[in-house]
Amino acid sequence: MEFEMPKSKVYVLPDSHGYITRIDGGYTVGNIKDPENWVLIDEGYGDRYNLCQGNYFPMPIITDGGAYRYKLVDGVPTECTAEEMSAQEEALKPVPSPTLESRVETLETTTDDMILLMADLIGGE
Repeated sequence: MEFEMPKSKVYVLPDSHGYITRIDGGYTVGNIKDPENWVLIDEGYGDRYNLCQGNYFPMPIITDGGAYRYKLVDGVPTECTAEEMSAQEEALKPVPSPTLESRVETLETTTDDMILLMADLIGGE
């Protein structure tokens, strides 16, 4: 009797925009706790399939700037364009804090407005 090795399955977890946020399967298929959210993308033999987290795609799934490098297009993993990755990275940047000068200006404007409002209220009686 001959033993046939089963193929390892590779799954990805896309977000609501289709970006691939995780990849799992092969030896670690047990890590998938919510299989209904994962998409089967491939199956086969060897490290590419058994150790898919670091071997399936040619590059890491997240760029150094925090963008997702791959997305699902009609169920097929596709590398994002440079523009898509730049837009993702830009969206991740924190909003700069206001400068001291702009904070003082806002405070002075608000104070002036409140003084005028109080004067109107007092003068209207």
